[in-house]
Amino acid sequence: MNNNVLNQGKKIAAAVFLMTAVVVNAQTKLPVPPKDPKPGMEKPGPRPDALREITTLSGTVSKMITNDDFVYDGFYLNSNGGQVLVKFPPHLGSQITAMARQGSAVSIKGFEDAAPNGEKAFHMNSITANGKTVEDTPPAVPQTPPQEISVTQSGTITDLQKNKEGDAVVGILVDNTILRIPPHIFQQLEQSLVKGAKISFTGFKKPDNSGEVAERKVDIVRARMISVNGKEYSL
Repeated sequence: MNNNVLNQGKKIAAAVFLMTAVVVNAQTKLPVPPKDPKPGMEKPGPRPDALREITTLSGTVSKMITNDDFVYDGFYLNSNGGQVLVKFPPHLGSQITAMARQGSAVSIKGFEDAAPNGEKAFHMNSITANGKTVEDTPPAVPQTPPQEISVTQSGTITDLQKNKEGDAVVGILVDNTILRIPPHIFQQLEQSLVKGAKISFTGFKKPDNSGEVAERKVDIVRARMISVNGKEYSL
């Protein structure tokens, strides 16, 4: 075979290869890179917290209130606009209860907020009474962090603690202890967890935190295991 024939064959093979590549590329849909969004058309992301205007309320303390652990974390204020719920961090309880007793005249800086139960509230940034001011500052970091203590107890159910709305059980009172169990666990055992029932349990006792003031002294225990009506349950 002469060189002319070989060269002609190579040209034909190259042409066929190019035609095949064009057909394959035409049939294959390649991914299209995303286009950069036009200015002003960017996809919106999560909005940062809105600014909250600081205002001042003045009036007299009406009634101190507590959270579910019976620790003071707010009070009702009688002001010109009516009665307002004022909330403060529990770690400031010892300072605020000392200066804002019932009937005390106070001035409060803060902003409108909502309490955990959804009630409209006024979040305190600072409070002034009798020439003294307490600022909302973070709690001091203890040199030795408080440790939860493992406990084992038994007793009689004296009451069931419900939330502020009264529609869910948030704790079981056993003598002078509040036993915390998850709501879905209570729903499964509510026929057994009634007043007068004998119960035993193990769990971790909540430590006392610096600055907190309790309306009454109770132990708060987060349950790990309970035994009622002769049956044991792991939580």
